[in-house]
Formats: sequence, C-alpha cells, structure tokens
Amino acid sequence: MTGSLADPKTFFGSASRRRLVWALAVLVVVLLVRIATESGTIPPSPAPAPAVDYNPYAEIVRLQERLRAFPDDAAAYAGLGLAHLQQVREDGDASHYQQAEAAFQTALARQPEQIDGLVGMGMLALARHDFAGSIPWAEAALVVNPYRAEAVGLLVDAYVELGRYAEAVETGQAMVDLRPGVGSYSRASYLRELYGDTNGAIDAMQMALDVAVPGAESWRWTAVQLGHLHFNRGDWAQADVYYQAALKSNALYPFALAGRGRVAAAQGDTDSAIRFYAQAVDRLPLPEFAIPLGDLYTLTGQSEQAAGQYGLVRVIQRLNQAAGMAVDMELALFEADYGDPATALQLARQAYTARSSIYAADVLAWALHRNGADDEAQRYSAESLRLGTQDALLHYHAGVIAHSLGDEIAARQHLHRALALNPAFSFLRAENAHTLLASLRE
Repeated sequence: MTGSLADPKTFFGSASRRRLVWALAVLVVVLLVRIATESGTIPPSPAPAPAVDYNPYAEIVRLQERLRAFPDDAAAYAGLGLAHLQQVREDGDASHYQQAEAAFQTALARQPEQIDGLVGMGMLALARHDFAGSIPWAEAALVVNPYRAEAVGLLVDAYVELGRYAEAVETGQAMVDLRPGVGSYSRASYLRELYGDTNGAIDAMQMALDVAVPGAESWRWTAVQLGHLHFNRGDWAQADVYYQAALKSNALYPFALAGRGRVAAAQGDTDSAIRFYAQAVDRLPLPEFAIPLGDLYTLTGQSEQAAGQYGLVRVIQRLNQAAGMAVDMELALFEADYGDPATALQLARQAYTARSSIYAADVLAWALHRNGADDEAQRYSAESLRLGTQDALLHYHAGVIAHSLGDEIAARQHLHRALALNPAFSFLRAENAHTLLASLRE
C-alpha cells in the first residue's frame, strides 16, 4: 500500500534529509520570507532572484534597525530569532541560541500567538537537542494554524530523534500531502533511508534538489545530502559530482569541502583528503569535520595534529553545552572511541533515556562494548538495526561486538555487510574491519 504505514519503504510514493540541521535551515529561510512579506508592519519585497543567498548577519542588522524604530513589532522579533538560528550555520557559534531565544520570547510576550515565534521556539528546542521539548511548541503553532507545514515538520523531526518512527512516518506523509516541497521531500528521504530504502531515499532527495532554489544555501545543502546518500552506498564518483556542484555555487562551502575530503580519502588520496577537511574546519569548526580530520592525521602518522583535532572537538562540545545544547549522545560516541569508556557509558545511558532512537541504541551498545559489557551491548546493537537501516557503522559495531562474544558467524556477516555497504565508511573503522576479518579467516 503506497503512501501509508503499511509499507514504510514505499512511504511518500503517492505525493509526488538529510539531517536535522538542514531541515531547520530550510525552515528559517521559509519563515523569514514569510515574515518579510506577510507582516502588516513590514512592506512586501519583490521575489528574490535565483542564486542570491540569504545573509543572516545582514538580516540581523536590518531587523535590529527595524526594532529600534518599531519596538513592538512581534514579527520582526521572530525574524530576528530565526536569523540568529541561521547564523549558527554560518559561523558555528552556538551563543546565537541564547539571542534567538530572547528574540522569540520577546515576540511571544508582545503577541502570544505569533506563529513564527512559536515555530521558532520549536526549532530552537530541536537545535539544542531538546526533542521532546520541541513538540509542545509545534502543537501550539498548529493550534494557531493547522495548515502550517513547518510546524508539522518539527513534529516529524522530533519523532525521528525520539525513536517514535511510526508517528514520524504518519506525520511525514501528512506534511507531504499538505505541502510537497524541499522540506517534506527531504524528510521523506531520511525516513526511507532509516527503513533501508536507499534508492527511494535518493529519489526523494533528488526531488528536493529539483525544487530548491538553484544556487541558494538550501540548494547546496540538499546537493551535499544527495552526495552523502551516494557515498554511503559506495558510489564515490557520483557523490563527488554533487559535492563539486555545490562548490561551483560556493567554493568555500564547508559541507561540500568535507564531502570531497571523504571521497579523496576513500580513493586513497590522503593528502587531498586532509586538505579538504582542513579547509572545512577552518571555515566552520564542527565535530563532524574535526573528527575525520583527526582520523586522517592518525592514519598518516601525524599524532600531534590528530590530538589537536580531537582536542578541538572537546572544546566545541563544551561551548555547545554552555549554550544549552544536549550533546550526551555525540560526546558518548566520541569518548568511547577516543577518550574515557566509563564517561562514555554514563553519557550514553543518559542519551538513550532522553532519546531512544536507533542511533542512541547504537551509541549505548558501543559504550557498553568499550566497558566490556558485551552481552548487554549485543541487545542494544540488535535494537539499532531493527529498522533495516543500511548504515555501515551500525553493522561494524555489531560485528565487533559479536566478535568479542565469540560469535564468528555473526561477526563475519556484519563486518562484510559494513564493507559491502561502503568500503570506506569510516577511515579507522574500515581499516579495523579488514583486520578483524583477516583474523577470522585464519
């Protein structure tokens, strides 16, 4: 049955991702356009020309000037909050979250049903990884306007991160039916990916790219996500096509630079991989760039440089925590791989309690393994694979845990599956997978 919960793999097929941060960025741009054109106090502007990027810093300056002249303009305060959220994507500075929160709260104090303020607070909760906390804001926005697709999208994102997948599928279908477009197609892509339908995920993300504004940041991000989908199934050449397309739009786009780094590393060109990742970190210091750069330094014997990147990750996460972000799951995985296993386990249990998704289960399984609790680890590892997600790292972790338990058949199956999905899924882990398989053949 297409387009229903009866078959999640064909979900969204009747209405014709990748990640939460991208979904929030799309919401920001959409909402800011609405604020600028629908508010009774800000005159409408002509439709923007294609390939002209939204500039969050310029929008912050413009709205601050607006509010000095019209301090009771609730819509302008909501727009200011959205611009601060988007600015985090530009500079990685999580302190903008506090400024966004203050702006949204001021908007809602002046107009309690200011819907962009309600949606903005939901977006802020998601950005801080308070997934349960985003749901009441989305529901409040839908009370004001039951047809607000962005509020429906917030619910989809929250349900996914909380591991409430059936609700995510149902709500995601409702979003596609309500407004087919970039935000709904990208969520369809991610849900298809979670359920193991990689081809369907690629189709949906291609639909998102086709309707995105060419040359805009949201178009570049969508192109990169499409590249990731191809990379994650081992099609590195096709992935690189999308990464390069994004860089033609903006030669310093960090997500595309990192994508090209992944491809170069997969092809054995570590020098180019390091160069691309270093450019990405310089442009936007994020753990998702610093960790693989550290791994590449490790692989090439540059231990001091590797330690510098791993240290940067801890600094970034401390700053994120100070800005109100919950980073237990991310820190747990990092500590399990590079730091203190006991700390990793404590953080992983906290994360799983807060958000029992398949990825939280995987992190908990890995932390338990690193602490020698492989029997319990195996249970959570099996949970992480329950949707049929074709993720090489999930299978790698399952294979290592099975190996530790002496289950050589399961270890071979999972390690072979990880490498079949993507022979370069994670630089150090792929190398270890080959080593383990070689030992199992002896």
